[in-house]
Amino acid sequence: MNYVLVVHLAIGILVAACAALLVWQRTGRRITLYVLTLQIILGIWLIVSGLRAPSHHYALAIVAWIGYMVANGLARREGRGNIVLAITIVSSLCVLGAAYVGAKAGGY
Repeated sequence: MNYVLVVHLAIGILVAACAALLVWQRTGRRITLYVLTLQIILGIWLIVSGLRAPSHHYALAIVAWIGYMVANGLARREGRGNIVLAITIVSSLCVLGAAYVGAKAGGY
């Protein structure tokens, strides 16, 4: 059994929960970004060890990661609330899509 894959799945569930529940405030977005960063690092470890997932799983995760970083940066500026909200929603949808694709690839 590949324990890194099990940890990746468990953290993936945590990332999906964060994307649905915590991202609506700046601190929640930061927490989600940190957990997503850890998830991406574990994913890179799995790729290096020979496991593969569909390419759109990787793309959705990276787009979400970039989106949360942009949303955090824009949240520091006045009058950007609507843009931050839109980017956060798109990023959260990307996280949930990546979680779905990853679960299907893992047979769940």
